[in-house]
Amino acid sequence: MEQGRLIKRKLTTLMLAISAVMPLSAYAEKMDFKACVNTALNQNPEMTVSAARIQQAEGALLKAESSRLPQITLSVTGSNSDNALNVFGMKLQQRQATIGDFGIAESGAFLPSGSPNADYIPESLNNPQAHTDFNTRIEILIPVWNGGKIGSYEDQAAAMIDAAKKGDVAVQQFLTFNIYQAYEAVHAARSFITVAKQAKETADSYVKTTQNLVEQGVVVRSEFLSAKVNQSNAQMALLKAQGQEQIALDTLKMLMSTDTNQSLEVGERVDLELPVDSAEELLVMALGGNPELDAKRKEAASTQYAVAAAQADYYPSFNVMLRQDWNDESLALNNGSYTIAGVVSWKITDFGVTKGSVDMANASAAQKKAAARSQENKVRLEVLTTWRKLQIAKKQVEANVLAVQQANEAQNLIMKRYKNGVSTITEVLAGDTQLDKARADLVSAQYDVNVYKAKLLLATGRMDVSRL
Repeated sequence: MEQGRLIKRKLTTLMLAISAVMPLSAYAEKMDFKACVNTALNQNPEMTVSAARIQQAEGALLKAESSRLPQITLSVTGSNSDNALNVFGMKLQQRQATIGDFGIAESGAFLPSGSPNADYIPESLNNPQAHTDFNTRIEILIPVWNGGKIGSYEDQAAAMIDAAKKGDVAVQQFLTFNIYQAYEAVHAARSFITVAKQAKETADSYVKTTQNLVEQGVVVRSEFLSAKVNQSNAQMALLKAQGQEQIALDTLKMLMSTDTNQSLEVGERVDLELPVDSAEELLVMALGGNPELDAKRKEAASTQYAVAAAQADYYPSFNVMLRQDWNDESLALNNGSYTIAGVVSWKITDFGVTKGSVDMANASAAQKKAAARSQENKVRLEVLTTWRKLQIAKKQVEANVLAVQQANEAQNLIMKRYKNGVSTITEVLAGDTQLDKARADLVSAQYDVNVYKAKLLLATGRMDVSRL
């Protein structure tokens, strides 16, 4: 008894040790639909791209708003020159210019009579020695009026932010739809697996039965071979179903940007319900609430501001400049001076440059507006087409339910006849094939119904996990 307890403790310790060293990936993480969506929205790179678009639009707005503020520039320029004009200018800026710089002190500057010599060429003025100047400057440029260009840029950037945010919602809902499609595909594949397993169990049973009957001389060997072929087909159907499940799981992991080697167990199946049961009402909801369509419309609306910004170059601009300078032979804040200027600039002609910019902006606006109308047509067609496919899929489900019932009853009848020696194994296998097909068709039709519902929710802007 004591030895048994000791062995049990050792086994428990061994199991705990094995559990401690086993990789976490060996355990399947169970995630329901909502958890899968949240993971995808946090990790899928498409969300990073969408966030970057919003940041880009917000940066454009900040740039436009900042353009209204003064621009302050600090500069330090060091120069050395023996150019006559430059040297004289440096000395004036440094408050060092003297009468001697004009050559007054040179011989020959005056006539013997003491009068100035008008023809004398002063050497010190025309050929000065090199001089050094350090100019330290702080300049403030204040924009006052620029033809409304800044305001147009602000309006355009604000519209693009709205478009980017609508686009972000569209990306979220599109990811949610893809997650649902993959999630539903996992469950559909598992339903196929269940059907295939039933078919294989039945096929295995037929193989054993016919083998026994062949050995007893009741049936010919060809019926045993038919059973073996049916068994092989059932095995292949099971392998295909298992492959479909793995593909669906890999797709789900890819959408969530998780490690494909990590085990994943999905939660319960999610059935979707439409907000209304009318194609016309769904169409109205889609045209008014589809986020991708809204984004296209916002982009089209923003182009009118781009046109206004291009047209601003036709108007005059007015800016104020404030400047403080310091000039010295060394780097120092000496000999200060200031300048205040108001600058009015009006481009009389640029020989078609501005007109070309306006034409380009108008063409871009026309393109964006046409793209928005095209998107409206796509949404309209998507809603109407998916709605009609949904109605057909619903009818198909009803028909497949009846087909399963009929095939099941027919197979029961065939089996009774077979046991009574009236029917052959070929008829039995044909009946099983028909029953398996009816079950598989039912699974496929149910999958189609759910996916079509998801497409309609996506088109109407309601493929939001919080609403499902």
